[in-house]
Amino acid sequence: MRYSKLLCIPLLPIALLLLLTASCIDESHTSCVQYAIATQLVDTKGNPMSESVMGKSLAYLFLNDKFDHVVTSESDGRYLISFDGSSKASLVVFGNMNTDSFHIRTPNVGDDISETSVDLIPGTRAADLQNIYTAHLYYGRYDYTADSAGSTKVVVLPLLDRQVKLHVVVQELRETYGDGDYKIVLDGLRNAVAFDGTVIGDSVTYHPTASFASNGDWVSETLHTLPTKTGEAVMLLIYKGDSELWHSSLDNAGKPITLTGGEDKAVVLNVARREFSIVVEPWSDYLNQKTSF
Repeated sequence: MRYSKLLCIPLLPIALLLLLTASCIDESHTSCVQYAIATQLVDTKGNPMSESVMGKSLAYLFLNDKFDHVVTSESDGRYLISFDGSSKASLVVFGNMNTDSFHIRTPNVGDDISETSVDLIPGTRAADLQNIYTAHLYYGRYDYTADSAGSTKVVVLPLLDRQVKLHVVVQELRETYGDGDYKIVLDGLRNAVAFDGTVIGDSVTYHPTASFASNGDWVSETLHTLPTKTGEAVMLLIYKGDSELWHSSLDNAGKPITLTGGEDKAVVLNVARREFSIVVEPWSDYLNQKTSF
């Protein structure tokens, strides 16, 4: 993941310049590259969000995709890094690490960026023990490749929420199958985010509870999870008792059901006889339709 739109500030305070210069790993300074990196929470459209929801953040510097050291923020919240400009450098920042929802292990020096991860800690409610807490997980990565030595820059690193909110809505359920003990099963999701930003980890199965709304739709609780792994899709299954009524990982257009970080999505399934259909849409769109009934 690379961020190409960086906010550059031409002049730095003298104290910051001295601090960065003094910390450069190249004593000759001929190939020293120095950065002050500030973070900014953004939504899926790139609009700035309030920093108050980010909580504690942690930053990690990788050189040539291998872990080098933890970077501690300054009093103003910025991360100061300096390194040999001939190296490829990546600063990875995770935000909202002050909760009990995530397990993060500080990598060992030399660990690969794609093989270290932040893992979701399962909750303890429901028989499957797979539901997670509702905390957000913010992620940003600034990649540097050699372009100019001896430079000092300030950049702003966007942090995006990797959490997804998911709702399952089943329409015409009672009308088609009558009363009964219905269950939702969701497969095809994972439980970890690697430091390179990819979704990895073990497969997770969710069994969200659901109830009938006043308009007759069967609506699940809000599920908080991670995006789908590249090349995978969400499999939705509906049961009545132990009998499977329906399953699919494709929407009406034949596209795989996938989730992206920061989304609040509804998977709307209509099970009317001869009319099975599934639509994936923003949860807000479903709510707007519901109020018009």
